Amino acid sequence: MEKIYKILCVDDEDFNLDLLETILSPLGYELLTAQSGKAALETLTARHVDLVLLDINMPEMDGYEVCGKIKSDPQTRHIPVIMITSLDSRDNKLRSIEAGADEFLGKPLDQSELLLRVKNILAARDYEDTFTYLIHALARTSEANDMDTGNHILRVGEYSAIIARELGMPEKFIETIRLQATLHDMGKVHIPSHILKKDGRLNESEMEEVKKHSAFGAMIIGDHPRLAFGKRIALSHHEKWDGTGYPTGLKGEEIPLEARIVAIADCYDALRNSRIYKPRYDHWAACKVITEGDGRLQPEHFDPQILAIFKRIEPMFAALYDKLKDAPTVNGNPLH
Repeated sequence: MEKIYKILCVDDEDFNLDLLETILSPLGYELLTAQSGKAALETLTARHVDLVLLDINMPEMDGYEVCGKIKSDPQTRHIPVIMITSLDSRDNKLRSIEAGADEFLGKPLDQSELLLRVKNILAARDYEDTFTYLIHALARTSEANDMDTGNHILRVGEYSAIIARELGMPEKFIETIRLQATLHDMGKVHIPSHILKKDGRLNESEMEEVKKHSAFGAMIIGDHPRLAFGKRIALSHHEKWDGTGYPTGLKGEEIPLEARIVAIADCYDALRNSRIYKPRYDHWAACKVITEGDGRLQPEHFDPQILAIFKRIEPMFAALYDKLKDAPTVNGNPLH
Protein backbone atom coordinates (compact mmCIF):
# COMPACT_ATOMS: atom_id res chain seq x y z
CA MET A 1 0.00 0.00 0.00
CA GLU A 2 1.42 3.38 -1.01
CA LYS A 3 2.26 5.71 1.87
CA ILE A 4 0.13 8.86 2.22
CA TYR A 5 2.31 11.73 3.40
CA LYS A 6 0.82 14.22 5.86
CA ILE A 7 1.88 17.83 5.30
CA LEU A 8 1.16 20.54 7.86
CA CYS A 9 0.62 23.94 6.20
CA VAL A 10 1.01 26.90 8.59
CA ASP A 11 -0.15 30.35 7.45
CA ASP A 12 -2.42 32.98 8.96
CA GLU A 13 -4.08 33.74 5.60
CA ASP A 14 -6.83 31.52 4.19
CA PHE A 15 -5.86 32.31 0.61
CA ASN A 16 -2.37 30.87 1.03
CA LEU A 17 -3.68 27.70 2.71
CA ASP A 18 -6.24 27.24 -0.08
CA LEU A 19 -3.48 27.66 -2.69
CA LEU A 20 -1.30 25.00 -1.07
CA GLU A 21 -4.25 22.63 -0.89
CA THR A 22 -5.05 23.23 -4.56
CA ILE A 23 -1.47 22.39 -5.55
CA LEU A 24 -0.76 19.47 -3.23
CA SER A 25 -4.01 17.60 -2.59
CA PRO A 26 -4.45 16.34 -6.20
CA LEU A 27 -1.11 14.53 -5.86
CA GLY A 28 -2.32 12.44 -2.92
CA TYR A 29 -0.81 14.42 -0.04
CA GLU A 30 -2.98 14.73 3.08
CA LEU A 31 -2.99 18.34 4.22
CA LEU A 32 -3.35 19.57 7.79
CA THR A 33 -3.65 23.31 8.38
CA ALA A 34 -2.89 25.73 11.19
CA GLN A 35 -3.34 29.51 11.20
CA SER A 36 -0.96 30.29 14.06
CA GLY A 37 2.28 29.06 15.50
CA LYS A 38 0.52 27.88 18.67
CA ALA A 39 -1.98 25.84 16.65
CA ALA A 40 0.83 24.35 14.58
CA LEU A 41 2.72 23.16 17.67
CA GLU A 42 -0.48 21.68 19.10
CA THR A 43 -1.07 19.79 15.84
CA LEU A 44 2.47 18.43 15.89
CA THR A 45 1.91 17.16 19.42
CA ALA A 46 -1.35 15.44 18.52
CA ARG A 47 -0.83 14.21 14.95
CA HIS A 48 1.77 12.41 12.87
CA VAL A 49 3.28 14.88 10.39
CA ASP A 50 5.82 14.17 7.62
CA LEU A 51 6.57 17.74 6.50
CA VAL A 52 5.83 21.30 7.63
CA LEU A 53 5.29 24.17 5.17
CA LEU A 54 5.71 27.24 7.37
CA ASP A 55 5.02 30.89 6.62
CA ILE A 56 7.42 33.31 8.29
CA ASN A 57 5.20 36.37 8.68
CA MET A 58 2.59 35.50 11.29
CA PRO A 59 1.31 37.45 14.32
CA GLU A 60 2.20 36.53 17.91
CA MET A 61 4.65 33.75 17.03
CA ASP A 62 6.50 34.12 13.72
CA GLY A 63 7.83 31.28 11.59
CA TYR A 64 11.36 31.56 12.94
CA GLU A 65 10.16 30.97 16.50
CA VAL A 66 7.87 28.13 15.46
CA CYS A 67 10.68 26.44 13.51
CA GLY A 68 13.04 26.85 16.45
CA LYS A 69 10.55 25.17 18.79
CA ILE A 70 10.01 22.29 16.32
CA LYS A 71 13.74 21.69 15.98
CA SER A 72 14.50 21.96 19.71
CA ASP A 73 11.94 19.32 20.71
CA PRO A 74 13.27 15.72 20.62
CA GLN A 75 9.81 14.53 19.57
CA THR A 76 9.57 16.77 16.48
CA ARG A 77 13.09 17.80 15.45
CA HIS A 78 13.21 15.07 12.80
CA ILE A 79 10.31 16.62 10.86
CA PRO A 80 11.58 18.63 7.86
CA VAL A 81 10.47 22.27 7.63
CA ILE A 82 10.20 24.36 4.45
CA MET A 83 9.99 28.08 5.24
CA ILE A 84 7.84 30.21 2.90
CA THR A 85 7.95 34.01 2.74
CA SER A 86 7.62 37.04 0.51
CA LEU A 87 10.72 38.49 2.20
CA ASP A 88 13.22 37.04 -0.24
CA SER A 89 16.40 38.45 1.29
CA ARG A 90 19.72 36.96 2.32
CA ASP A 91 19.07 37.84 5.98
CA ASN A 92 15.73 36.00 5.99
CA LYS A 93 17.31 32.93 4.44
CA LEU A 94 20.09 32.97 7.03
CA ARG A 95 17.57 33.37 9.88
CA SER A 96 15.58 30.44 8.46
CA ILE A 97 18.69 28.26 8.36
CA GLU A 98 19.62 29.35 11.88
CA ALA A 99 16.15 28.37 13.10
CA GLY A 100 16.70 24.89 11.63
CA ALA A 101 14.72 25.08 8.39
CA ASP A 102 15.53 22.43 5.81
CA GLU A 103 14.46 24.46 2.77
CA PHE A 104 13.39 28.00 1.88
CA LEU A 105 10.82 29.10 -0.73
CA GLY A 106 9.88 32.63 -1.77
CA LYS A 107 6.47 34.05 -2.63
CA PRO A 108 4.77 34.08 -5.03
CA LEU A 109 5.14 30.32 -5.05
CA ASP A 110 6.43 28.62 -8.16
CA GLN A 111 4.26 25.50 -8.38
CA SER A 112 6.90 23.37 -10.12
CA GLU A 113 9.59 24.35 -7.61
CA LEU A 114 7.27 23.69 -4.65
CA LEU A 115 6.35 20.21 -5.90
CA LEU A 116 9.98 19.34 -6.62
CA ARG A 117 11.15 20.50 -3.18
CA VAL A 118 8.36 18.61 -1.43
CA LYS A 119 9.04 15.43 -3.40
CA ASN A 120 12.80 15.56 -2.81
CA ILE A 121 12.63 16.38 0.87
CA LEU A 122 10.14 13.57 1.57
CA ALA A 123 12.29 11.09 -0.37
CA ALA A 124 15.36 12.14 1.64
CA ARG A 125 13.35 11.89 4.84
CA ASP A 126 12.31 8.32 3.99
CA TYR A 127 15.96 7.37 3.48
CA GLU A 128 17.06 9.00 6.73
CA ASP A 129 14.11 7.48 8.59
CA THR A 130 15.21 4.02 7.44
CA PHE A 131 18.82 4.69 8.45
CA THR A 132 17.72 6.03 11.86
CA TYR A 133 15.42 3.07 12.41
CA LEU A 134 18.23 0.62 11.66
CA ILE A 135 20.61 2.45 14.02
CA HIS A 136 18.07 2.31 16.85
CA ALA A 137 17.29 -1.33 16.09
CA LEU A 138 21.00 -2.13 16.25
CA ALA A 139 21.35 -0.17 19.49
CA ARG A 140 18.40 -1.97 21.08
CA THR A 141 20.12 -5.32 20.66
CA SER A 142 22.59 -4.22 23.33
CA GLU A 143 19.71 -4.34 25.83
CA ALA A 144 19.25 -8.09 25.41
CA ASN A 145 21.81 -8.92 28.11
CA ASP A 146 21.69 -5.71 30.12
CA MET A 147 19.45 -3.92 32.60
CA ASP A 148 19.40 -0.65 30.63
CA THR A 149 16.28 0.33 28.72
CA GLY A 150 15.81 1.93 25.33
CA ASN A 151 15.24 5.24 27.08
CA HIS A 152 18.77 5.06 28.47
CA ILE A 153 20.28 4.93 25.01
CA LEU A 154 17.99 7.69 23.76
CA ARG A 155 18.81 9.93 26.73
CA VAL A 156 22.55 9.46 26.20
CA GLY A 157 22.10 10.59 22.60
CA GLU A 158 20.12 13.67 23.65
CA TYR A 159 22.57 14.65 26.43
CA SER A 160 25.42 14.29 23.95
CA ALA A 161 23.68 16.53 21.43
CA ILE A 162 23.18 19.21 24.09
CA ILE A 163 26.88 19.18 24.98
CA ALA A 164 27.91 19.23 21.32
CA ARG A 165 25.73 22.29 20.71
CA GLU A 166 27.24 24.07 23.72
CA LEU A 167 30.69 23.31 22.30
CA GLY A 168 29.66 25.13 19.11
CA MET A 169 29.89 22.06 16.92
CA PRO A 170 28.31 22.08 13.43
CA GLU A 171 24.72 20.92 13.09
CA LYS A 172 25.82 17.76 11.24
CA PHE A 173 28.04 16.77 14.18
CA ILE A 174 25.19 17.43 16.62
CA GLU A 175 22.68 15.32 14.71
CA THR A 176 25.21 12.52 14.15
CA ILE A 177 26.13 12.26 17.81
CA ARG A 178 22.46 12.37 18.80
CA LEU A 179 21.84 9.28 16.68
CA GLN A 180 25.07 7.31 16.88
CA ALA A 181 25.73 7.80 20.59
CA THR A 182 22.94 5.24 21.02
CA LEU A 183 25.44 2.62 19.82
CA HIS A 184 27.84 3.22 22.72
CA ASP A 185 27.15 -0.08 24.53
CA MET A 186 26.56 -2.17 21.41
CA GLY A 187 29.25 -4.64 22.47
CA LYS A 188 27.38 -5.73 25.60
CA VAL A 189 25.48 -8.19 23.46
CA HIS A 190 28.68 -10.28 23.57
CA ILE A 191 29.02 -10.17 27.37
CA PRO A 192 27.43 -13.10 29.29
CA SER A 193 24.10 -12.06 30.76
CA HIS A 194 24.86 -13.62 34.15
CA ILE A 195 27.66 -11.06 34.53
CA LEU A 196 25.66 -8.02 33.42
CA LYS A 197 22.71 -9.03 35.62
CA LYS A 198 24.74 -10.17 38.60
CA ASP A 199 23.13 -9.47 41.99
CA GLY A 200 26.07 -7.58 43.46
CA ARG A 201 29.33 -5.95 42.46
CA LEU A 202 31.52 -7.62 39.87
CA ASN A 203 34.78 -9.30 40.85
CA GLU A 204 38.01 -8.50 39.02
CA SER A 205 37.72 -11.19 36.36
CA GLU A 206 34.09 -10.29 35.66
CA MET A 207 35.02 -6.62 35.34
CA GLU A 208 37.73 -7.52 32.83
CA GLU A 209 35.12 -9.42 30.84
CA VAL A 210 32.78 -6.42 30.82
CA LYS A 211 35.60 -4.15 29.61
CA LYS A 212 35.73 -6.17 26.40
CA HIS A 213 32.39 -4.67 25.31
CA SER A 214 34.11 -1.61 23.88
CA ALA A 215 36.13 -3.61 21.38
CA PHE A 216 33.18 -5.91 20.69
CA GLY A 217 31.01 -2.89 19.92
CA ALA A 218 33.50 -1.50 17.41
CA MET A 219 33.77 -4.91 15.79
CA ILE A 220 29.98 -5.27 15.45
CA ILE A 221 29.52 -1.78 13.99
CA GLY A 222 32.19 -2.49 11.40
CA ASP A 223 33.79 -0.24 8.83
CA HIS A 224 30.96 1.45 6.93
CA PRO A 225 31.85 5.18 6.53
CA ARG A 226 28.45 6.37 7.77
CA LEU A 227 28.96 4.44 11.03
CA ALA A 228 32.57 5.48 11.68
CA PHE A 229 31.36 8.04 14.22
CA GLY A 230 29.46 5.42 16.20
CA LYS A 231 32.37 3.00 16.00
CA ARG A 232 34.71 5.57 17.62
CA ILE A 233 32.15 6.17 20.36
CA ALA A 234 31.67 2.46 21.08
CA LEU A 235 35.43 1.85 21.21
CA SER A 236 36.51 4.88 23.24
CA HIS A 237 33.70 6.12 25.51
CA HIS A 238 35.33 4.43 28.52
CA GLU A 239 38.69 6.08 27.92
CA LYS A 240 39.50 8.72 30.55
CA TRP A 241 41.08 12.15 30.17
CA ASP A 242 43.84 11.21 32.65
CA GLY A 243 44.71 8.02 30.74
CA THR A 244 43.27 5.54 33.25
CA GLY A 245 40.44 4.27 31.06
CA TYR A 246 40.02 1.35 28.69
CA PRO A 247 40.46 -0.39 26.28
CA THR A 248 43.77 1.26 25.26
CA GLY A 249 44.49 3.92 27.90
CA LEU A 250 44.17 6.90 25.58
CA LYS A 251 44.80 10.24 27.26
CA GLY A 252 43.52 13.79 26.72
CA GLU A 253 42.83 14.75 23.13
CA GLU A 254 43.99 11.33 21.94
CA ILE A 255 40.41 10.34 22.81
CA PRO A 256 37.98 11.23 19.98
CA LEU A 257 35.85 14.26 20.89
CA GLU A 258 32.59 12.37 20.35
CA ALA A 259 33.72 9.70 22.84
CA ARG A 260 34.68 12.35 25.40
CA ILE A 261 31.19 13.84 25.11
CA VAL A 262 29.41 10.49 25.42
CA ALA A 263 31.56 9.55 28.43
CA ILE A 264 30.00 12.19 30.67
CA ALA A 265 26.50 11.71 29.20
CA ASP A 266 26.65 7.96 29.85
CA CYS A 267 28.01 8.40 33.39
CA TYR A 268 25.25 10.84 34.33
CA ASP A 269 22.48 8.55 33.08
CA ALA A 270 24.04 5.45 34.63
CA LEU A 271 24.07 7.22 38.00
CA ARG A 272 20.41 8.20 37.61
CA ASN A 273 19.38 4.57 36.96
CA SER A 274 19.01 1.95 39.68
CA ARG A 275 20.88 -1.34 39.63
CA ILE A 276 20.51 -4.52 41.65
CA TYR A 277 23.64 -3.51 43.58
CA LYS A 278 22.90 0.24 43.92
CA PRO A 279 19.95 2.64 44.23
CA ARG A 280 19.30 5.34 41.66
CA TYR A 281 20.85 8.73 42.40
CA ASP A 282 18.77 11.89 42.21
CA HIS A 283 20.00 14.67 39.95
CA TRP A 284 22.01 16.53 42.59
CA ALA A 285 23.72 13.39 43.89
CA ALA A 286 24.67 12.36 40.34
CA CYS A 287 26.10 15.82 39.65
CA LYS A 288 28.11 15.69 42.88
CA VAL A 289 29.69 12.35 41.92
CA ILE A 290 30.67 13.68 38.49
CA THR A 291 31.99 17.04 39.68
CA GLU A 292 33.58 15.99 42.99
CA GLY A 293 34.21 12.24 42.64
CA ASP A 294 33.28 9.26 44.78
CA GLY A 295 36.44 7.15 44.91
CA ARG A 296 35.68 5.22 41.72
CA LEU A 297 34.71 8.13 39.47
CA GLN A 298 36.76 11.34 39.50
CA PRO A 299 36.47 14.74 37.77
CA GLU A 300 39.92 14.10 36.27
CA HIS A 301 38.36 11.36 34.14
CA PHE A 302 36.53 13.92 31.98
CA ASP A 303 37.61 16.49 29.42
CA PRO A 304 37.83 19.72 31.51
CA GLN A 305 36.02 21.79 28.88
CA ILE A 306 33.15 19.30 28.66
CA LEU A 307 32.99 19.02 32.45
CA ALA A 308 32.73 22.82 32.69
CA ILE A 309 29.86 22.76 30.20
CA PHE A 310 28.14 20.02 32.21
CA LYS A 311 28.38 22.13 35.38
CA ARG A 312 26.83 25.09 33.56
CA ILE A 313 23.95 23.25 31.88
CA GLU A 314 23.20 20.40 34.30
CA PRO A 315 19.60 21.65 34.81
CA MET A 316 19.01 20.76 31.15
CA PHE A 317 20.12 17.17 31.91
CA ALA A 318 17.63 16.99 34.78
CA ALA A 319 14.79 18.26 32.60
CA LEU A 320 15.64 15.84 29.80
CA TYR A 321 15.86 12.89 32.19
CA ASP A 322 12.40 13.69 33.53
CA LYS A 323 10.99 14.07 30.02
CA LEU A 324 12.39 10.73 28.82
CA LYS A 325 12.10 8.90 32.13
CA ASP A 326 11.47 5.16 32.02
CA ALA A 327 8.00 3.92 32.88
CA PRO A 328 7.68 2.30 36.35
CA THR A 329 8.09 -1.48 36.32
CA VAL A 330 7.35 -4.48 38.53
CA ASN A 331 9.66 -7.46 38.04
CA GLY A 332 10.88 -5.86 34.82
CA ASN A 333 7.39 -5.42 33.38
CA PRO A 334 5.93 -1.95 32.72
CA LEU A 335 3.00 -0.81 34.84
CA HIS A 336 -0.20 0.03 32.93
